[in-house]
Amino acid sequence: MKEAVDLTPHFDGRPEVRDTLRASLRPGRAPRAVTFDLEIAERFAARLVSLDLPTALAKVRLLNAIRNAPDAPAAPTETATVDAAETGTRAA
Repeated sequence: MKEAVDLTPHFDGRPEVRDTLRASLRPGRAPRAVTFDLEIAERFAARLVSLDLPTALAKVRLLNAIRNAPDAPAAPTETATVDAAETGTRAA
């Protein structure tokens, strides 16, 4: 997953995505849920390069989380959450 983020074309919020994933997927720790702002999650999902099966599964779960996020744009703290443990991704 970390490699996919590094290969993903630049977009607003890329450093936040990279830092969040690095913190979540540290070696020696169990993967945990990853939470992004909805706007950043949408930009990331649109540009994410699926290099392998775990990355493709993470992208599908991210797209599902975005689709199932609340529709009310009034809440400025909307988030999309993907559980890294469920996608089978591991730190490289």
